[in-house]
Amino acid sequence: MLVRKQILLQDSHEYAIEELAALAGKSFSQMTRELLDKAVKVEGKKIRKKAKKKLSQYEALKKWAVNPVSGPGDSEYDKYAYDL
Repeated sequence: MLVRKQILLQDSHEYAIEELAALAGKSFSQMTRELLDKAVKVEGKKIRKKAKKKLSQYEALKKWAVNPVSGPGDSEYDKYAYDL
């Protein structure tokens, strides 16, 4: 099923797609869909690979909790926090 969307293209993109479509004997829309299909596959792999490397919120909190930062060492927090 095709869905109508409106996007803004730079002039250079429009001309490049028009040229490719004419050379391939395809419509502008068909060429754009084919180019998007290829880009989604390539970029999708890259993005998913990077996303796997990122920690979830729980994993990040668990990692940070292993080595907590100690405070100033006494109960006079205001002295350190507010330069009193």
